[in-house]
Amino acid sequence: MGAAMNVKVDQFRALYDSNHEGVRRFLVRLVGPREAEDLTQTVFAKVAQALPGFRGEAQASTWLYRIAANVAADWLRGRLAHEAKLTVPIPEGSHENIAAAIGSADVDKQPSPEQELARKDMRDCIRGEIGKLSEGHRTVFMLSALGGLTDDEIAETLGISQGNAKVRLHRARQEFKKIIAARCDFYQTELSCKPTSPDCCVSATPPDSAR
Repeated sequence: MGAAMNVKVDQFRALYDSNHEGVRRFLVRLVGPREAEDLTQTVFAKVAQALPGFRGEAQASTWLYRIAANVAADWLRGRLAHEAKLTVPIPEGSHENIAAAIGSADVDKQPSPEQELARKDMRDCIRGEIGKLSEGHRTVFMLSALGGLTDDEIAETLGISQGNAKVRLHRARQEFKKIIAARCDFYQTELSCKPTSPDCCVSATPPDSAR
């Protein structure tokens, strides 16, 4: 039994050493740099717990990134996402990913001042809005909009078919548009909050706390 335990410890150490930095960078794209380090530790804590049951149906790195995606999606759903959404920056380039994920037109490479303002508004509130997606849609939309993953990469990360990934992403886009419709506008080719709406981007009480 001791030998088997040593094997698992060595396996975990190898996974950690090989993937820690990649997972951290992945999480920076999904949750921003301020939370990425703590969530990276959360991911590897879950990996350590789950490792005895890992049977190698997927590559170890793919399995690990799947755990990371789930951890990030749970964070977006939690209270912290609502409290921090005004201060957590979205990495450069993510506005293009989000515009593509919600089916907007191509983003202008040289935006006007009005478009730049719209992008700033979008960055300020988009994370909390993604956190409101239903569990079945949140992760796939997050991987597309924030992670910039292709349909193939999403399918591989979640362990589903490409067709399933496409269907989930389409439905997630529709749900996301409904979520933001009451509080946000599409401005030219950008998603932005209504500057005149008092409810736009204010922290909302998470649904779980109302129970």
